[in-house]
Amino acid sequence: MRIPFSIDELILVLVSLIRATDPRLLRQGSEGFTVDFESLEAKKDPTPDERLLLRLRGALDTTGEETSCELELSMAERQRLVETLDSLEHLQSWPADVLAMSNDVQARLLMGE
Repeated sequence: MRIPFSIDELILVLVSLIRATDPRLLRQGSEGFTVDFESLEAKKDPTPDERLLLRLRGALDTTGEETSCELELSMAERQRLVETLDSLEHLQSWPADVLAMSNDVQARLLMGE
């Protein structure tokens, strides 16, 4: 199923999945954070979550000047993203606008189930 994402939503989903999969991939940089994708790209047998991370990154890298994109996601991938967002929402308090964005993304991911 093709799911539309704004760039902000895609970043939220990507960072959330990184935090759930391997938080060591997030590195504090001078202008915020960076993500170490080299270790994922070098893996010979990435997990399903790691493959999804690489696909999300690829989608983000190809957006260019676009403000949104669509990504083909399986039911299992959609469910994993919903579980990840929901879990992280309960681990820490999020600003109201980020929480609303997360809820909107989750609703879209659950459509069609």
